[in-house]
Amino acid sequence: MSASRDEKTGKWTVQCYYENWKGEKKHKKKRGFATKKEALEWEREFLKSTSANMEMMLGAFVDVYFQDKAGELKERTIKNKQYMIEAHVLPYFANKRMNEITPSDIIQWQNEMRAKGYSQTYLRMVQNQITALFTHACNIYNLGNNPCKKVKKMGKADADKLNFWTKAEYDSFIRGIDKESRYFVIFEILFWTGCREGDDDDKIRLNQRKPSKYKRLRRFGPEKTCNESTNL
Repeated sequence: MSASRDEKTGKWTVQCYYENWKGEKKHKKKRGFATKKEALEWEREFLKSTSANMEMMLGAFVDVYFQDKAGELKERTIKNKQYMIEAHVLPYFANKRMNEITPSDIIQWQNEMRAKGYSQTYLRMVQNQITALFTHACNIYNLGNNPCKKVKKMGKADADKLNFWTKAEYDSFIRGIDKESRYFVIFEILFWTGCREGDDDDKIRLNQRKPSKYKRLRRFGPEKTCNESTNL
């Protein structure tokens, strides 16, 4: 472990050596820590993540998960998953070790999520994110216990029924999308015109009614038909 303080800024820098998956020695350096303790804690978690030690914090494992999935999932899917994990999983589990999270912890988290008033479909999507993290940890990094397997999934996924995102749910979702990104415009069009968007990984849908079947948007869209309100 090596941490040093910059006399000009008062911030701490940490650097360490590690071995990557090719067996190559690599050097890692990170600046800007307020205290030496924070710098050394970051170093410990980083070294655990390079070997995917399941004593690492869930917050650190999330980075490992997305590195592994980078070549498998679409960019849109990754953005959606990142938003839901950052908004609904990390606030509860970021600083808990992967191998110490219990089924009881998952149940308490589910209860708090239900109390927020989200729709059953949205709760299931959020549940799928934390389940995916632990499934990946078990399948790839030999985590001995998957706490999600012992707990009933919250929410409900019913592809046969038309479900709706509330305006509050959509606002919460769209805040996680960069306004300069083309996806911001795409999601805005899909939601406000009543169109639908799906994805093989998360089955994410913007749940307005299909304009081809219903003449008017039922709840939050403008009081026009899809054809009247857009020139797509």
